[in-house]
Amino acid sequence: MDRNTILKYFDENRAYADKKIAEGTEKNRKGDFELVFADDAEKTVTLRQVGHTFKFGCNAFMLGCFESEEKEKKYIEKFVDLFNLAVVPFYWDGIEPREGTLRFGKDAEPVYRRPAPDTVLEFCKKYGIEPKGHCLLWAYGLPEWLQKYDEREKKRLTEKRFAEISARYAGQIPSFDIINESGSTYAVGKKRLFEDYEEFALDLGAKYFAGNVKFLNEASDYIWYYARPRGGKCIPFTMQAEKLLGMGKKIDALGMQYHLFFREQRLAEDEILNSYLDPVVLLDVLETLGKFGLPMQISEVTVPSYFGTGKENEEVQAEVIEELYRLWFSVAGMEGIDYWNLVDGYAAFARQGSAEGENYYGGGLMGYDLCEKPAYRVLDKLINHEWKTSAEGKNVRKSFSFRGFYGTYEAEVRTAEKTEKFTLELSHAGKYAVGRPIE
Repeated sequence: MDRNTILKYFDENRAYADKKIAEGTEKNRKGDFELVFADDAEKTVTLRQVGHTFKFGCNAFMLGCFESEEKEKKYIEKFVDLFNLAVVPFYWDGIEPREGTLRFGKDAEPVYRRPAPDTVLEFCKKYGIEPKGHCLLWAYGLPEWLQKYDEREKKRLTEKRFAEISARYAGQIPSFDIINESGSTYAVGKKRLFEDYEEFALDLGAKYFAGNVKFLNEASDYIWYYARPRGGKCIPFTMQAEKLLGMGKKIDALGMQYHLFFREQRLAEDEILNSYLDPVVLLDVLETLGKFGLPMQISEVTVPSYFGTGKENEEVQAEVIEELYRLWFSVAGMEGIDYWNLVDGYAAFARQGSAEGENYYGGGLMGYDLCEKPAYRVLDKLINHEWKTSAEGKNVRKSFSFRGFYGTYEAEVRTAEKTEKFTLELSHAGKYAVGRPIE
């Protein structure tokens, strides 16, 4: 990949993008906080941010699936160092490969890239990571045994699936992709499921996951590819969301995939660059979708380095990821970004370690040997350093004020007599009593 070609629209629109990103980051990701104390004795206050309100996620599909204990340990270490959200696989063919046999528990039969939900949830609880369920209904990822049934029975089995997952996980997993890629694969879904299956799924989501965040999740081409010639207002995803919301369907959040699944030669074509890698187009789309007033996530991200093609491509991958994350992080209404595959050589539709299927793209943040690529180090710089706040100073009478990123802070308050330590959740601007927010 030629860096100057791939990033030419970011370079051409540098002043515009940098201004929008700086203003958006300051306005949407940070707040003014006032810590309030019970007395006005002189204090030295030290604050260190240790967690983010913004969700930085990744799929956890390889958890428990590596061929060696060494790789498994490294995978967990690097995942925990970077991410605060893990995507839990609920693909129907992975959860119920044989009719009536549910792979929920840790003792379930192993399936490559499909760890049992209980395995992922145990990992999440151990490391303080939020789980997100993906996905409850999709035109693909369906078990073959389902196809012997007629439409009426498929609907009954779909509702049974929703009810079973809800009974076990609705209280443990805050958010779910209720329907996945229904716009871009509707014809396939109608054939393999039934007419208007996306509307049926959203109704089931409202019934069985009333207390959960319910995502409408859509594929990349349905969002970004069609934006260039028409603008954000006319992209298919906008029209689909308008239709479903107008019908009264319960959608709590919008998930937008961003997979650069293009062969290396085609990625350099202007049609692709102007659709996927022009900050003006990207911001226009997100501003339009933001007018729905729903939280948004960039729900699946793949930026290629093309498996086995060397360090130069890995450096370009890292720079592209940095440009994209800075832009997405700054946007109003954006609540998270989920990178898709942490490690090269373990992607979908491919033999492990081969350059087949999605492995071809080399979209991981780490190599097949689980060594960090430049892309991993870029995200570590942003998430763990640049986008975290530290502050120190003296109180003014009964308060201490500072501006910082939203998230979890460790606070140390020292007086002549004692030192106290607190954990503070600073999720919105305003006054906070030390230890608890002021109502």
